[in-house]
Amino acid sequence: MRGKAIKSTSIFITLLVCLTIVGTVSAKTYESENASASEYWKPVEKAMGEKGRVSPDGTIEFTIPMTLNVSLNGIKLNPASERSHEFDFMRAGDKALMVGEIGVTEEEVKNVSMMTLQSGLQVTAIHNHLLRTSPHIMWIHIHGYEDPVDMAKKIRNITDYVNGSSSVSESEEFQSKGINTTELDRIIGDKGSVEGGDYNYGIPRADKVQMNDYTLSPVMDVLTTINFQPLGNGSAAVIGEFVLEENEVEPVVRTLTANGVEVTALHSHMITEQPRIFYVHCWATGDATELAGIMREALNETNRKTESKSS
Repeated sequence: MRGKAIKSTSIFITLLVCLTIVGTVSAKTYESENASASEYWKPVEKAMGEKGRVSPDGTIEFTIPMTLNVSLNGIKLNPASERSHEFDFMRAGDKALMVGEIGVTEEEVKNVSMMTLQSGLQVTAIHNHLLRTSPHIMWIHIHGYEDPVDMAKKIRNITDYVNGSSSVSESEEFQSKGINTTELDRIIGDKGSVEGGDYNYGIPRADKVQMNDYTLSPVMDVLTTINFQPLGNGSAAVIGEFVLEENEVEPVVRTLTANGVEVTALHSHMITEQPRIFYVHCWATGDATELAGIMREALNETNRKTESKSS
């Protein structure tokens, strides 16, 4: 019996050592791949004049706060609350795919659209995201499929025009103001993060979206985003952007409106994605936990990746 016990213990120790080695190798491989992606994007960051955020899948995101102050119903919006230009790049063979959105005033729409087209990039949508913003902000969605450094230079030219001679990185410290973020995580069913003064969720779809024969990273504008901007005493302004297939649009719009959330836009952002994707934008203010419950109810109508689909 003692011999068998010693043998079992030896086997267990051997397995434990093997698992430790595998885990260490996996961690080193992940770190190596991430370092490789970071190195690949350095020339793009230089051309953009901005530091990007490299995702675990190697995609890079650039978030450039507007220099323009924007308010809605008397609330000054944080950079994360629809007050930043965003550009996402992913490697696609020897080129890169890029999707982006540029926030502009109505007076800037014509010139920025012209600059985009003259640079060789595509304009894929022009519309509002929210209502009653002061000044009124329109969004120009753009797309490119070419050398990433060349695209970055073109984008830099446009953002310099919109923001001034140079981009201004604005850092807004998050203050919970009575919001229980742990409770929000529980309700939403996902882990949020702090950025741009808001408590934010980026929830990927469970299915795949393709463009130019490449499967898009969730970062490439196919994340449902929900941002909570604290207002005080546990209340918040919530801004949602639901990424939906056609059969999900009506249930999500119905759920939001039935619960008093204002649906402010319904449209597409891209042109050649498969399957076709639609975007529902919404806005509401009130108790943060109650708003989270409504957002969760709407999320339950979508095919998404979260910890669970039931409360």
